[in-house]
Order: sequence, then structure tokens, then C-alpha cells
Amino acid sequence: MTDLLEVVFSATFLITVIRASTPLLFATLGGLISDLGGALNVALEGMMLIAALTAVVVSVYAPWYVGVVAGMGAGAALGAIMALFHLRYKADVILVGFAVNILAAGGTVFALSLATGGDKGTSINLQSKAIPSIDIPAFEGIPVLNFFTGHSALSWLAALSVAGIWYFLYRTPRGMWLRGVGEYPAAPEAAGIGVNAVRAWSLVASGALAGLGGAQLAMFNYIGFTRDMTAGRGFIALGAVLLGARHPVGAMLAALLFGLFEALSIVMPGIFSWIPGELVQTIPFVVTLLALILFSYRTQRAERTLS
Repeated sequence: MTDLLEVVFSATFLITVIRASTPLLFATLGGLISDLGGALNVALEGMMLIAALTAVVVSVYAPWYVGVVAGMGAGAALGAIMALFHLRYKADVILVGFAVNILAAGGTVFALSLATGGDKGTSINLQSKAIPSIDIPAFEGIPVLNFFTGHSALSWLAALSVAGIWYFLYRTPRGMWLRGVGEYPAAPEAAGIGVNAVRAWSLVASGALAGLGGAQLAMFNYIGFTRDMTAGRGFIALGAVLLGARHPVGAMLAALLFGLFEALSIVMPGIFSWIPGELVQTIPFVVTLLALILFSYRTQRAERTLS
């Protein structure tokens, strides 16, 4: 137990938590935007996976930041496709989301085999680039300040995105439109606001944020693409949206919590060798289920109070 506490309270472990939380945070913010707009995005998993492969392949032939933008664009394009089928052709948004996930699971393997000349497991044959970390030499070796060095450029962007999305949602008219469309669409529609347009843009923004999460995963957490490398992070992000009470700051805290458990699943097998690694890796998913149960209980209690 002492060994575990020493690891948990080290700067290296905290940096690992941030690294693990960043893809989740982007996906959670994306899920939050679409959820507040009244269109639950269950395709976060597939969006992250396709964006990860896109970012890796593009970064082989272009600078790293072009790969990141390509991943973000791939996610946004999938969000636009979801909006088209859901809002134009009246397909159920949940079914469209699952279709994207199924397409991503098989399509990325096929695309990977084309890009690598037959390899269907990893992109090891592709010389893809990595997102640089931002090092602050003056902070290195200082007990508290060394936590702020060595993070991905996208980790800092994720933190800024929380503040930016909070300001957008609660301090701008368009943020109010988005929340109004999700809560009671008849009111903004009566005021002349295009409900479908707001929902479409919320799905596009949701996909772009999920795309950034996929790029972070494939170009910093791991360098390269691996089949099904998202490993359920998109679904965990949906649980983080609910656990965070559908608020940007709450979403950030929930993503950090899940990142903490993911980091624990990495370090615990090395400390407690008698614990099966597979069991430790289930921790984030168990926490997701508990979060959904808690949210359901809280919703039912609120409904009973109102009635």
C-alpha cells in the first residue's frame, strides 16, 4: 500500500493522469455539446477511432499539426453526416450513431490495410509524427511546478476548451440558443431560431472535439494507430457527461476521474502482481456503469420531487 501511495502522489503519476484524461476530456466535451443541443452522440467512439487513423496517415506526409487538423476534420465530417441522416432524413440519432461505430470498427481496419500494404493490426510500417510536448525547463525538478511541464499541446488546448465552452454556453446568446434547443425546442423555434441548424452544428462541433481526442490518442498517448485503440473511451465519455451533471467543469472533473482510474490500471499490476491486469483494466468501465446508475437515480428523484 505504501508503494501505491508513493506512486499516486508522484508528479509522474499526475502527468500520466493528464495524458490519459485528455482524449476523454475532448470526447466528453463533444458529447456535452451535442447532448445539450438535444442530439445524444453515441458515435463518439467511432469518431475518435476514424480521427485517430486519419491523423496518423496524414501526419506521415504532412506536419503534425496538419494531422491533428485532419483528425478534427474527420470527426466534424462524421458529425455532419449524422446531422444529415438524423435531421434531413429523420433517422433515429442513436441508430445513426451505432452505424458510425460499426463503420469505424471495420472501416479503419480496411483503410489501415490499404495504407500499410496489408497490415490490419497496427500502423507500425508508417512513419507517423507525434504531437510535441510543451516542456518548461525552469519548472523541472521543482516539487509542485514540475507538474506543469511535459504535457501535450492538446492537453493545454483541452483545458482552454473547458473555459471557452463554459463561456460560450453561459455568456453568449448562441450558447443560450443551444441549451434552449436541448431543453425545450418549441420556445426557440417560436422565437425564429432554426432548431435543426443548431442541432446540426452541435453534432459537427461534437465530432470535431471527438476528433481532437482521437488525434491526441494516436499522436501522443501512443505513436501510431492500433486496431480498436479507443477501447471504449467514447462510451466512457458519455458516462462522464452524465456524471459531470452536463456542465463543462463537471465534465472536466469526470474526465479526470476516469483518467485517474485508467492511470491506476496502468501502474497497479506492477505494484500488486497478484491482481490480474485484466481485472484492473475493467475499473474505468465499472465506474462508468456506476455513474450511469447514479445519474438515473438522481434523475428519478428529481422527477419525483417535481411531481
